[in-house]
Amino acid sequence: MSRALRKLVRERAGGICEYCQLPDVVVQTSLFHVEHVEPKKHGGLNETDNYAWSCHRCNLHKGSNLSGKDPLTENVVLLFHPRQQAWKRHFEWQGALLIGRTQTGRATVAVLNINDPKRIEIRQLLMDNEDWLDA
Repeated sequence: MSRALRKLVRERAGGICEYCQLPDVVVQTSLFHVEHVEPKKHGGLNETDNYAWSCHRCNLHKGSNLSGKDPLTENVVLLFHPRQQAWKRHFEWQGALLIGRTQTGRATVAVLNINDPKRIEIRQLLMDNEDWLDA
């Protein structure tokens, strides 16, 4: 993948994971991936509209999944698609916890394991050190 394409995807995302919103200044940018929203194995194309800026953990948990089970309704639904859906419609913050507001949001949080204890701890540290983030 070219540096120019990686830069384009990163800048479009504002330097944050398009799933869990972790800023890439927190970890090495090299640990962020240009991820296929629709995986190639499911017909996803190598096009900018199919790329998302994803932290290592979100990308590894998502893998080639297109769907997941909403833990509340137990319905199988499509995962969040950052090119086609608005993040704020599907997710909200309650402190350091990311809460799914919709079936899609809840399934995405579950499949990507976004609220595992280590990730919550990192987000809480970031929230406690907002001055550091503004630097």
